[in-house]
Amino acid sequence: MCIASPAPTVHASAVTASSTDAAGNRPPEINAKSAIVMDAKTGQVLYEKDAHSRYYPASITKIMTCYLALTKGNLDSVITMSDQAIWGIPRDSSHIALDVGEQITLRDALYAVMMVSANEAAWAVAEEISGSVSAFADLMNETAASLGCENTHFVNANGLHDENHYTTAYDMALITKKALENDTFREITAATYYEIPPTNLNDETRYLWQDNKLILEDSEYYYPACEGGKAGFTDEAQGTHVAWAKVGDTELICVILYAKPGLSKYPDIEALFDYCFDNYTYQQPFAGFTFDGEMLTTASNFLCDHYNCQNAGYMHLEIDTEASALFPSDIDIKALTYQFTPSAERLDENIIGTLAASYNGLTVDTQPVTYSGFIKSNDPAAIEEAEKDGTINPAYNASKKKAPWGLIIGGVIIVIGGTFVYARYRYVQEVRRRRRLAARRRNHERTR
Repeated sequence: MCIASPAPTVHASAVTASSTDAAGNRPPEINAKSAIVMDAKTGQVLYEKDAHSRYYPASITKIMTCYLALTKGNLDSVITMSDQAIWGIPRDSSHIALDVGEQITLRDALYAVMMVSANEAAWAVAEEISGSVSAFADLMNETAASLGCENTHFVNANGLHDENHYTTAYDMALITKKALENDTFREITAATYYEIPPTNLNDETRYLWQDNKLILEDSEYYYPACEGGKAGFTDEAQGTHVAWAKVGDTELICVILYAKPGLSKYPDIEALFDYCFDNYTYQQPFAGFTFDGEMLTTASNFLCDHYNCQNAGYMHLEIDTEASALFPSDIDIKALTYQFTPSAERLDENIIGTLAASYNGLTVDTQPVTYSGFIKSNDPAAIEEAEKDGTINPAYNASKKKAPWGLIIGGVIIVIGGTFVYARYRYVQEVRRRRRLAARRRNHERTR
């Protein structure tokens, strides 16, 4: 079920379910209503289908639960199952038959949570970390917001249905990307078999088997590149799944929401992984790029307008020219075009805008642009400091620091001086002419 949500953030570099990528390749058709494929390293989105609409997540919620338990808790601490943890979940939901007062370690609880989706264990984990499920949900929401999740709200630790418990494919990919930074999280989610030893209330060992069919070698849905994941299902959410797979240096996260009943989500995930691994490779779109004079002028004028001042320094723009991104393999890097777009949104971080690389009219990657060398002419202290270290622009000295009145006065002096010299020249010439005429008259009188 889709839940109304705010307008999504646009990811221009991602191919959608109804479009082709920059090289003209069309992604596979999938049955799930919402999906995304994200680069686990950079967060770049390669594919999306309704990825910013809100859906119920079901048990993929437990990815956040496990991640927070690993960062906030002690794996060797002993959890005592509360009455609320045991009886607060429907008895027909997933569980491992724990009982009130039974004790297991946080480590055992997390394996039960991630391998067989034990709902009572997830409840107990929340109580262990935050004291109550509601307090733990607050921690989940704070963490989600800190990761950039704008359309996620959790009310419990296990994903059992609640109208106010929702997320998006994009947000779940962000949460998973963060969780994958934790090696223990990777270890737990990659396990296919685990044993919980006898407890204070149970004399028998509990044997856990992985329910993520993508990593089970005897499953028809086994995907060798898949390294872990989490499955989910409720009647309201239908099939949900998060998986991550790695081929060479490329690791991708795939999120599926509201898949049709049955196992259709597995072919969807495999098809999306195949499409992305087969068609995308890491490339450096900004290698060797330099900002031309027009871009520098645009940046300088933008700052002058923003600060209502003049630029007295040398404008310098910079990007990460070594940054890599996943592009369709058929793209010719030499054919990329670049567009600099100034923005005041992050000027406090010395970021003046973005530089977009495009291919065949489609934006394939963007980089933040940092600036330096801009000196406000209405800031005397900055100008004085720039004069000392030699960074001030001579053009500014000539046209701005030496005020126009200096130029005018200098011009007047030149004009007056020139006029005086010319008048003196004319006077001397006239005196010499008169002397010559007088000499001729005297000579003429002598010869008569």
